[in-house]
Amino acid sequence: MEESWAQAVEAVVYELARHNGESPMDRGRALRRRVSDLAGDLGWARAFDQLAAERGWRREESGAESEARVRALVHCAARVGTLMAA
Repeated sequence: MEESWAQAVEAVVYELARHNGESPMDRGRALRRRVSDLAGDLGWARAFDQLAAERGWRREESGAESEARVRALVHCAARVGTLMAA
């Protein structure tokens, strides 16, 4: 579960970066680490908002929407893994 969460966060922050003209060479790993650090103090939704503010990104979605996308990706991955195991 921890690995799928990290992958989902990386996917979301990478997409946000790309929408704001950035092209992270590490596919979002450094951005995931930063938003994870922020989430420890702020919670995930506010961490996404803070990351966007730090980087000067224009927001197409709220931090809560970013968190919801991460949760949806993790949930979908868990369902696919369960179906494949059956």
